[in-house]
Amino acid sequence: MANFYQEVFKLVSDGLQELTESVQSGKTPKNPVSETHFLNAWVTKVIKQQRYHHCTAKTLLAWQQQARSMGKHAQLKQQFEHIQQTFAGIPREGDEALPTTAAQVQSLYEKLEQSGWLITTEYEVNRKVTHHTDGQASLVVCAKQYQEAISEQGEVVKPLSLYVRGDAPFLIDMAYELGLLMYKVTDYKSKVKYHGEYIVYPHNGGPHLPELPKF
Repeated sequence: MANFYQEVFKLVSDGLQELTESVQSGKTPKNPVSETHFLNAWVTKVIKQQRYHHCTAKTLLAWQQQARSMGKHAQLKQQFEHIQQTFAGIPREGDEALPTTAAQVQSLYEKLEQSGWLITTEYEVNRKVTHHTDGQASLVVCAKQYQEAISEQGEVVKPLSLYVRGDAPFLIDMAYELGLLMYKVTDYKSKVKYHGEYIVYPHNGGPHLPELPKF
């Protein structure tokens, strides 16, 4: 199965490289409007060529829709650069991101706890549950799912759900500092009432774009 992470990293890097070459050759004027027009057209071209693995199809179609509806305001260049910078900052060996680990997840717990979050990891989350936090930022992880997701070697080998109520951008930035990408399922309704759901994947390789940290 193709790795979405690798494919999208290659896709945005190719798009930015071809834009740079077009500007340097004088075919595309160096200004935001012309650069946006280039990438808008580039996305449509690579869809028609079926140039990238089909796992990227939904993302490409979403960008094409943005380009058609927003035109020069689509900001594909900024999105491509943000994705490229995010993925480039994840430790990897060759084309593949290094394994995500229990140590990274535990470090995230500790850092959030130090920032005043309530961390709850000792219970099973196998049905809809209510978790009272009295307004305190909260992270809940199912004990059973955690055990099944972590190998004897301490690597994340299955997707691990993190149920979140609090400052999600702060969580995303904190996780990224530890080498973890957060993939959003929902930002509000989940198995844990009033909590959103984010997933940590093995090798940071989710099936769609992760939440991007601030730089």
